[in-house]
Amino acid sequence: VDVVVDDRLPVREGKLVFVRSAQRNEFWAPLLEKAYAKLHGSYEVMRGGHMNEAFVDFTGGVGEVLYLRQNASGLFSVLRHALAKESLVGATALSDRGEYRTEDGLVKGHAYSVTGTHKVSLGFTRVRLLRLRNPWGRVEWTGAWSDSCPRWDELPTEWRDALLVKKEDGEFWMELQDFLCHFDTVQICSLSPEVLGPSPAGGGWHIHTFQSRWVRGFNSGGSQPGAQTFWTNPQFRLTLLEPDEDEDEEGGWGAAGARGPTQGGHSPRCTVLLSLIQRNRRCLRAQGLTYLTVGFHVFQLLGLWDSSHSRALLPSLLRADRSPFCARRDVSRRCRLRPGHYLVVPSTARAGDEADFTLRVFSERSHTAEVAPELLEVVQGQALPMLGMGQLVKVNVPRKESEAVLPTQALPPSYTPKHCSSCSQVLSPISLGVRARALATGKNIKIATFDKFDEDTSGTMNSYELRLALNAAGFHLNNQLTQALTSRYRDSRLRVDFERFVSCMAQLICFFRHCSQHLDGGEGVICLTHRQWMEAANFS
Repeated sequence: VDVVVDDRLPVREGKLVFVRSAQRNEFWAPLLEKAYAKLHGSYEVMRGGHMNEAFVDFTGGVGEVLYLRQNASGLFSVLRHALAKESLVGATALSDRGEYRTEDGLVKGHAYSVTGTHKVSLGFTRVRLLRLRNPWGRVEWTGAWSDSCPRWDELPTEWRDALLVKKEDGEFWMELQDFLCHFDTVQICSLSPEVLGPSPAGGGWHIHTFQSRWVRGFNSGGSQPGAQTFWTNPQFRLTLLEPDEDEDEEGGWGAAGARGPTQGGHSPRCTVLLSLIQRNRRCLRAQGLTYLTVGFHVFQLLGLWDSSHSRALLPSLLRADRSPFCARRDVSRRCRLRPGHYLVVPSTARAGDEADFTLRVFSERSHTAEVAPELLEVVQGQALPMLGMGQLVKVNVPRKESEAVLPTQALPPSYTPKHCSSCSQVLSPISLGVRARALATGKNIKIATFDKFDEDTSGTMNSYELRLALNAAGFHLNNQLTQALTSRYRDSRLRVDFERFVSCMAQLICFFRHCSQHLDGGEGVICLTHRQWMEAANFS
């Protein structure tokens, strides 16, 4: 995003109010800050946040958070691996009362950079050291392995000269166990090949990026896989076929701070970093809105799921991994998965929450990723059988697709004359004869499907019930068309009443019937002249 700014900056008594350099002739930082404030709406909305938000914004990389525990097996290996790939690494010591300095020289509530790792030997003991830097450029750790610690004298001269820099520059060494006692999280930003150049140290990442949105009443299905609406969430298929090279003896970590799923032998694993970002939420702070609680589930697929019968198996998929669900802009997880096919389902914690999001997939070895085929986009549970009550009006649809059917029978007593008024609304002057033949059987009109899927007998359908009804009626529509229909026929309460449902079914039947007359060849593609397209548009 290009942001244009001038050099009029907020000052108080002749001094810059916010970001400023110690050097009076260094001016790029406040200009960059102004551009960032303009992008999000104000300086005020920039208050607070997490280190990884800055990492990601300044580099375009993928951020992940490791929540530290005292028994943090594998952390040292993860940090060394990340730094070898030139990732940005930071650590925070949380505080409930702002920033303050401790007796051992650390600043609680402050962010530090992790700039290096090293193993040294003291007799028969191997010590794992981390190098940290205070961004202030001063105020350093005074405990074990600090600049003035006598333990350095026990090391060979060449090691001491290579590692130790005795000056107040904000950088210092710290033993891993001390680090775990004083810090709460590690934040890693893995950089893309575009940032690092053609040959980054340690090899590059393979990347896929998807832009999507959760829409209330359509595909914002919540975070519980057992819920009926969960499988309406956006879905993305991931294929991992090339396992990583052998790991070292310390194993790996998941992004939630636990060991990755490597138990049970040395089966080959693929490292994949999944990042879910809420877009454009910070600028909504002025409206009293903040980040939604979001996350994602990863399910293992059996094969490529090309059959329509695979829909019925969605709820029984084995969950291979999941991210934490938290109210952060960027929720990420480093997964260690066996080679195979997976389904990634991002969701909000609550059904009905709306937001734009970006899903990014980083893997160490090559992978394929795509929006899940439309057959995976539909409903939970066994596809309901076609209703056989009364007469059926059959409609030809593109080759290799099932027939769309409209079950008809007498109106039930529960429907008042108001429902019959839908006849005059649906049977518009345009294509009156076609629509009448599609709907009318004798003197009565009935959409048996409506009764079948109006589960709460409210006289209306929600968008999920509409999906089920259209599917049972034989309309295997793609996700984009289903969303368009839902948006068109629902009312302000996101409900579809009987009249709207009749109109929707009639429109679909007539449109498929009309278009089937213009199929060209066996590819399911129609070719229309301008006049034919105008005729078809009258059905939509």
